[in-house]
Amino acid sequence: MIFPQRFARADKRAKLPRWINQYIAETASNLSTDMALTLSKLFMRTISQNSTENQTGVSLWTIEDVEKAQAKQKLAALEAEQQDAQMADQDEYGDGGISDHMLVDLDV
Repeated sequence: MIFPQRFARADKRAKLPRWINQYIAETASNLSTDMALTLSKLFMRTISQNSTENQTGVSLWTIEDVEKAQAKQKLAALEAEQQDAQMADQDEYGDGGISDHMLVDLDV
């Protein structure tokens, strides 16, 4: 990790969370802002992916990956529709009480 000059003092570093503070190296804790930016740019270029290696266009997904994902989404949507249809077909209350037909036929 790279930190500018404001984190060179121990009291400032002590205010940082422990999970950050444990990774602060002394060589990277007293840097000017320009040097911190330069090192961070170098780091970003180092970890970035090479666009010529194993990359299919802009996306890393192949056509097969996209088709599999779309099929999975369609299947999930179909299952959700079927489940909704089953819920609509079931009796609203399902308690086995007196049906509406019996109440209509009842003489009061």
